[in-house]
Amino acid sequence: MFLIALALAAPLAAVQPEPAPQPMTVEIVRDAITDRLSATATLRANGERIELRCHAPAYGEVSVEYHSRRWLARGNFLTGQQPVTYRFDDHAPVRRLWHVDERVAGFDNPDAVIAFVDGLLGARRLVLRTRDIENRTFDASFPIGETRPAIAALLQTCGSRRLNRRLLGGR
Repeated sequence: MFLIALALAAPLAAVQPEPAPQPMTVEIVRDAITDRLSATATLRANGERIELRCHAPAYGEVSVEYHSRRWLARGNFLTGQQPVTYRFDDHAPVRRLWHVDERVAGFDNPDAVIAFVDGLLGARRLVLRTRDIENRTFDASFPIGETRPAIAALLQTCGSRRLNRRLLGGR
């Protein structure tokens, strides 16, 4: 009887609870020589992170990066692009080509960035699915806490009118 109870409890012990959502943080840096501003908003979970980045001279040039604990599959030999699928809450999954370099995958297509950041503003959970260098599919899960203050600070530092209006309602 004890062995049966132990066998039934083993799968339950393997399920790890999802960590509590953390608020997104933002860091704004002014270059000591050129006074150029850059901003990075970061969402962390399970030793991995999502970063939104921008630099003030290139207004509106916001990029999205996923920093993994694993080495990511390189994807296309010439372009370095790899399909990454992401999903916010229970919305439809989105599959996009991301540029991959070792443990970092990112994209900077303006329409894709707007859709991704908009998803971050309203979601409670983000799941990314991609492949590692051994061609194994894996998921990275991010419980999402408060994101609006960090994203607003990033966009006010170096966003464009197009991004700010669409994402922050014209602020």
